[in-house]
Amino acid sequence: MPISRSILAAVVTVFVAAAPISAFQYPFSETASRSAYFLGQRHDATMGAFLAGYSKHLPAPKTGAYVSDIMFLTPYAQLVQFSSRQGMYTAQQAEIDGRTKFSTVEIIVYINFTDTYAELISDPAPSRSSGAGVHFRHVSFWRDFQLRAFDGNALREPASVHSEPQYRCSGEGGCALIGSQIHLSFPAESFSTDTATVEVTTPDDQFTSVDFDLSSLR
Repeated sequence: MPISRSILAAVVTVFVAAAPISAFQYPFSETASRSAYFLGQRHDATMGAFLAGYSKHLPAPKTGAYVSDIMFLTPYAQLVQFSSRQGMYTAQQAEIDGRTKFSTVEIIVYINFTDTYAELISDPAPSRSSGAGVHFRHVSFWRDFQLRAFDGNALREPASVHSEPQYRCSGEGGCALIGSQIHLSFPAESFSTDTATVEVTTPDDQFTSVDFDLSSLR
């Protein structure tokens, strides 16, 4: 007896609703949450090797600021990291956290100073009779960089952007600004294709583009 159109439509609807909405692991299943929990609890080279797949290291430029690393952290990768940093933590709690705490993709761009893009900036001499001075680069220097993220060919706008200044401190006291981590947060649903691209343009118009194969990530 042939299946009626209404029944067939209902089956298709259920299948679509159950299908993942991202190329990576999202939304979380109970099995995925527990898997991320146990991986984070291992505290060995296995976890480091896993997270290495979510980061791209870039070569240093001849001049200008150094965009050294770009990370693409899926909800699953974030739960692995979170689990690794907890003291008293259980698989049952990880299942709850997987449903309630991790619903974004976090892209992190690391920018480091170099000899030609340093913390100290020389001021131009106002006249021949007075010398040039110097001033410190402001912690908000990262706002001079243009960052864009794509899902396939579609540009995605971050839900939030913030930075974490990076400092090097000496044993004798005092700390020097050496760069910044720029964090871009996106709803996990923003990425549904197999490829994500992160682009960075520096203040001197140097361009960096990195692709992530989302089908290989969890």
